Amino acid sequence: MYIARRPVFGHYEYSLKESYYEDPYWKSRTILNLGSSPEDYIIYYSEVGFFIDLEETLEKLGYKVDQWKLEKLFFRFLNSEAKRIITQFTRSQVIKIKRKKVNIKDFHPFDIKRRIVLKFGMSNPEKYMDCPYPFLSELYEKSRDELENYFWDLEDSLKFKEKIRYLMIIFGLNYIPSWFSEEDIDKMFLNNFCKILKDETFRMGMDTEELLKTYFCRYIWLYFDAIPLFKRPKKFHFIDNFKENEIFLKASNLLGISIEILKKATKKELFKIYRQKAKELHPDKGGSHERFIQLKKVFEELLKLKEN
Repeated sequence: MYIARRPVFGHYEYSLKESYYEDPYWKSRTILNLGSSPEDYIIYYSEVGFFIDLEETLEKLGYKVDQWKLEKLFFRFLNSEAKRIITQFTRSQVIKIKRKKVNIKDFHPFDIKRRIVLKFGMSNPEKYMDCPYPFLSELYEKSRDELENYFWDLEDSLKFKEKIRYLMIIFGLNYIPSWFSEEDIDKMFLNNFCKILKDETFRMGMDTEELLKTYFCRYIWLYFDAIPLFKRPKKFHFIDNFKENEIFLKASNLLGISIEILKKATKKELFKIYRQKAKELHPDKGGSHERFIQLKKVFEELLKLKEN
């Protein structure tokens, strides 16, 4: 169950939906229309105390949903103080999430690319498209409609410049030859945009016009409204400011150490980690010469980050 939105004459209309499987795709259906103000269903009995007035309505429709699940669904519509308290409370808890084992072949490449960029902010996600990251399990058992709402919600957390970089990366425009004109770039964007939009394996049964009008229009708006205001580099190509994340991700994969630990590590701690791994990978110890060279390069990049 999820809350979907669609643009209607300058505002959004919301509805409660669910995904269901109908061979060969997951599809969606509307459970209840929520109108333009889902917050109207939130009843406050104090500044932060509330309940979602939908349990009885949904039960009559055949859906048994408790307040905890409704709270998660309506979180974005809560007042700021209620959000703060809930966030503070949930952060103090260790919540174990049982994830489904990931098979990359189960997902469309464009969905994988978007999720990886949103997770790590990297400029070259293509290098990591074959990695079965556990968080990709969030894409399972969702219709195209639910997936687009899922990505839309994640994109909303990006800042303005991050959204522009994100758009350029997912549509293959992060590296643009210096001789490309504005028309060339626009044409490249539209070609890549339409290629995805017309892909039946991506649409999963959703009508092309519906996907464009309801969801992909957000990319069109962002590109033609915001991109012209974003200064293009004079020399060669777009370079985003997420290089740091890429270095930490590469180092994490090679060293087998989490990104969080590497970011907190001091230079002294990094040298210790390097020496231990170097002993393991050194050709004289039976290691791979290629991986030993990679280790030296990654270590040098990590040290540069610590110097900045």
